[in-house]
Amino acid sequence: MHSAESMKESVVTSSESAPGSRARVLSTLEYVLQLAFFAAVPFVVVVLASLVPMIGAIANIVLALVTFFFGEVLRTHAQRRGWVGRVLRRQLAFEAYYREKAPKPFLYYVFYPLLFPYWLTVREARREAWLFKGYTIVTFIVLAIAGVYRYFTAYRPELGLRPFLVAFGVGVVVETVAVLMLLMPMTTSIVAHHQKKQRRHLFALLAVGLVSAAIAATMLARRHRSFPSLETRERVLQRTLAVPARAKKAQMDALSVAWKARKEKRWGREDDGTLAGPALDDARAALNEFYRPDEANAFELWTSARKEKPMLMVIFAEGPRKGRPVFLGMQPDGTLVERVRDIPKPARVVMRTAGDL
Repeated sequence: MHSAESMKESVVTSSESAPGSRARVLSTLEYVLQLAFFAAVPFVVVVLASLVPMIGAIANIVLALVTFFFGEVLRTHAQRRGWVGRVLRRQLAFEAYYREKAPKPFLYYVFYPLLFPYWLTVREARREAWLFKGYTIVTFIVLAIAGVYRYFTAYRPELGLRPFLVAFGVGVVVETVAVLMLLMPMTTSIVAHHQKKQRRHLFALLAVGLVSAAIAATMLARRHRSFPSLETRERVLQRTLAVPARAKKAQMDALSVAWKARKEKRWGREDDGTLAGPALDDARAALNEFYRPDEANAFELWTSARKEKPMLMVIFAEGPRKGRPVFLGMQPDGTLVERVRDIPKPARVVMRTAGDL
């Protein structure tokens, strides 16, 4: 009799513990996915930020997290100082929303952009989507201010409004998608762990993200060739086509000073034939007479070895389309080489891979 009652209690206990056990397993799997996501996404964001403007998106997500962690203090300031409330209205709404409702499962935010029909039909989902829509609007305002500045400093007077608007539109789309697909899952994960007071999990996620970002930044910094943004590559081409005579003169001057540096033995030739050091620095300084600084820094130099005949030096920058660089070649006596078929094959290989990570 006693044995039967014990068996019955054991069955009840095991059945009650099964849901809790499954929940722990699911929670562990979700955390593993978060760790993998935090390891991959910062790398993607660093690389993406070097290709398109990401300052607005990153700044607004950081502001959202700061508002969440210090929500009580900021709410007090917002009540005392009206301008604080107006500036942080969306961020405070974000903080208030997640005080009332915990973030949904991690995968929900990973696939958030694909759930657009769900937003339309479920009221609570629309409310949450509207909060994040506010961040894309703020990002757009930040981009607009930065865009006006860049238009007058980086585009005018050679380039008109149309090339700027195309580049600006692409940047807005990329930033918006990045906020939804990359930064939004990170934000909600941090908020969820903070609410559950899982400090170890939270610190581990942040540490993984910082290490990943540091590795990506180090890889970019150690590249022996430039990694210009897509906007810079487009401007190099558009400015060259807009005033071809001045562009050609700037490239000729750059090649002339680079040849001078080579004759003075102030040059460092890489294994693939590219030049580094004083020769490249002098060439980019000459390009600054026509191109903007970031455009000049997008140019690279290739040179033949001393034993190779005919001797040639090529200045080139990756264009917006793969394998279509802006380039000009020059021999020691000043003879120009302007056709791709007249460029040595090793130089063409380097030119085709310019701008690759």
